[in-house]
Amino acid sequence: MNFIKKLFENKIDGSVHLQFERYSKGIFEDKALIEIDKTKKNLKIKTSYEFAKEFVSLLALKIKDTAHISGVVITNNKEFKDKVKFPIADVSQFAGIKKFQIAADISQDDLLNALKQFPNALFLLTFNTDYGNLTTKQKLPKSAKPGADKAAKADFCTFKTEDISFAKEFLFDYDKDFSKVKIKHTFIIEELVIPKEFANDPAKARVNAKRKGKIKRFIEVDGITFEKEIKFEA
Repeated sequence: MNFIKKLFENKIDGSVHLQFERYSKGIFEDKALIEIDKTKKNLKIKTSYEFAKEFVSLLALKIKDTAHISGVVITNNKEFKDKVKFPIADVSQFAGIKKFQIAADISQDDLLNALKQFPNALFLLTFNTDYGNLTTKQKLPKSAKPGADKAAKADFCTFKTEDISFAKEFLFDYDKDFSKVKIKHTFIIEELVIPKEFANDPAKARVNAKRKGKIKRFIEVDGITFEKEIKFEA
């Protein structure tokens, strides 16, 4: 289940909290972008980068023996290369952040173990299974500058499957037939709820604080638009 669906169904967990660790107070538009194209036989879902690891986690469960996986894992954890059970093709580093290049046949268990051991790492991977195909960009998008005219796009992850019902994972609040969907969200962070034990430690306060506010969800289904809003704390 993706983090937006969890928020709207009030099923907040650690993975949802991780999505908001980087946010301070403010209004953040054009987040968690989704585009869905559906035919009678196929489903194509394109999203912004927030869903990259969730797609990898989903598709990892569909690996039978092994899958050829390419891409990068971005993390500041120096132990990544020593702890994972698959080969690392190359390692680069910038400002203390390491980028591990991957191009190998990897088993389900080895990929799932890596995802579990390094929950804060960014897994930007591309691979195919019998269930579906995932393509992910290997460079994170740059933050939009204030006043920029360039619109944000749902073009970081592309997932294709013949399981038409999977559309409900993203279009969970619409029960009619459709052909094309566009969804975007605005995060309104009104307060950071900091645990008392971290009040005097800015670094730990940022990581452990819960973000409290509202999420606006804008949905366009075959040209018809509607909006939803919820309060949240994660």
